[in-house]
Amino acid sequence: MISNFFNQFMFKFLTGIFTAVFAFMSIPFAVNKALPQAPGDFTPVVRFAVTSDVHLNGDPEQAAAHRLADLLGDSYAYASGEKYKSLDALVVVGDFATTGSDEEYNLFNSIIEENIRPETELITVLGNHEFIKYRDVDASVAYTHYKELINKDVDRHLTINGYHFIACSYSEDGKTFDSKKDWLTENLDSATKENPEKPVFVFQHPHPFATVYGSVNWGDLTVRTVYEKYPQVFDFSGHSHYAASDPRCIWQGAFTAVGTGSLSALMGNLNYISGDEDAPGESASFWICEADAAGNVRLRLYDAVSHRFFDKNDYYFTGITKKSSHLYTWNNLKSLDTAPQFPGGAKISAQKDDDGNTLLVFPNAECYWGAEDYKITVKSGMNEVFASTVISNYVRADLKEMSVNIGKIAAGEYTVSITPYSPYAKAGKTLTGTVNV
Repeated sequence: MISNFFNQFMFKFLTGIFTAVFAFMSIPFAVNKALPQAPGDFTPVVRFAVTSDVHLNGDPEQAAAHRLADLLGDSYAYASGEKYKSLDALVVVGDFATTGSDEEYNLFNSIIEENIRPETELITVLGNHEFIKYRDVDASVAYTHYKELINKDVDRHLTINGYHFIACSYSEDGKTFDSKKDWLTENLDSATKENPEKPVFVFQHPHPFATVYGSVNWGDLTVRTVYEKYPQVFDFSGHSHYAASDPRCIWQGAFTAVGTGSLSALMGNLNYISGDEDAPGESASFWICEADAAGNVRLRLYDAVSHRFFDKNDYYFTGITKKSSHLYTWNNLKSLDTAPQFPGGAKISAQKDDDGNTLLVFPNAECYWGAEDYKITVKSGMNEVFASTVISNYVRADLKEMSVNIGKIAAGEYTVSITPYSPYAKAGKTLTGTVNV
């Protein structure tokens, strides 16, 4: 009970601290500003899919291997139904492999070759996992394997339909970007001078520090200091696996940053300090990003498990190159947040799984962004038998109810209380009920 209470206390406390810090980093101080919606006549001139953290292990039957193939199939199917029908690029923002072995690289290549079309450019960078097999001997060997098996250039700058794409891998140590600052600066200078009014799409594995969800404990400060000089930067990063369906995975300040989640499995952190938590069940997602001739960008999140878009995670960016037009700031997204509420007549039930564990089943609580977590307490009389805070179903686009494993408990009657919390720590009304096990 103390631990559960402490988790939510720290969530609220640190959300307050981050609000002050991120608000300062996200000037202007916009609040309660409605987010722009893509107009009906929005017509892209470029479209690309972005994912990261696939973590292929060499097994072609691995779930992530099938999801990578499906990503391309689903993206082409979506594009075929639009006015603009091309998928111009697939971007994998690092950790496509688990250790960097040849088997993992070969599987990645075979999936791409079997499913990609000539119209689609493959853009990849090295994440930390591509170095793991070689780090104890010579991490730079990862560069050699990458050049032989993926692309001769570990860092790339290319132009697609008038838009600049800049992809930057880790330095040869597989841990830092110390040797890449000059390269990034030089290429951002050339891209932004050519057309200062258009966003520049930038990709590297870890989040820029203190931007998106997960960037405090999984971020990199070096790339952040470079990008701060360029409001045109529209950056995509992975590494944390933190759920991209969380609104904190979108950030605007001196530039724009987007967290890519993972194609393997999603995670979160329920109070910022106690460690990562796996999302329930199967989960994976990727972004479809589109830009029109005027520099407006539409970003849509796709559930790679249920094969559908997330309704809430459809973002439209205008005035990207002007800080004064940035509405996806921490402060503004937090101001739009509401406390999650359970639907009228909501009930809690108990079921048994095949292993004899008790599952609590209850409907999702809803709010502006969707509940981020639930604080659950189960008692037998005055005796507490279960107390925990769990990640919600907001990592999936299709699930309407929660099923929480509370372990093996004795037969009897139990009282249950469930309090939903939003991504910005707003508590909804507690749902209570009695279940028989």
